[in-house]
Amino acid sequence: MKKITSKVLNLKPITLILFFIILPFVSFLVTGIITFIGIFANFEFIFPLILITLTITGLIYFIWVWGVYHIEEEKEVLGYKYFKISYWILISYALIRFILGLEMDITKNPILLENTTWTILEIIGSLYMLIVFASYICVSFFVGKKVKLLQNDDRISEFFYFAAAWCFPIGIPFLQAKLLKQKTIFDLILK
Repeated sequence: MKKITSKVLNLKPITLILFFIILPFVSFLVTGIITFIGIFANFEFIFPLILITLTITGLIYFIWVWGVYHIEEEKEVLGYKYFKISYWILISYALIRFILGLEMDITKNPILLENTTWTILEIIGSLYMLIVFASYICVSFFVGKKVKLLQNDDRISEFFYFAAAWCFPIGIPFLQAKLLKQKTIFDLILK
């Protein structure tokens, strides 16, 4: 795992922009064009291009987050237990979304339940989504805090790093540039 995380942590910010922004945009565009053509040509595009692209993007993001948090430094961020719990909640959500995205026969068959059972399941689903959102905020906070500790720069507040980690996918290349000690547009503005 260390080899994979070190390779992801050594990617250039432009490569992360390619993976996180351009690749999903192109796959949505290609799928949309093929679907539009399929309407007139009477065929269905079955290949899950968007699902594969989002899976690759998600894997790179999760490996990057794990690598950032586990960079060996003399300064460690407290709350490793909370980070792990939040991280695994996000992984479980991504796995559930992946399985639902496959559109297997299990998810297509209607399930006959009473209205109260559906209400309870909706409440549980809503609570789970709230926990997933809180986990994403927690992971973003820990990543922002870790990058701030690695920078030793007092000009930029910790909240800015948190906001960059929270604004996936736009903020990740910025944080990657900070990790690689490269100049960003914000460094030029703050001078």
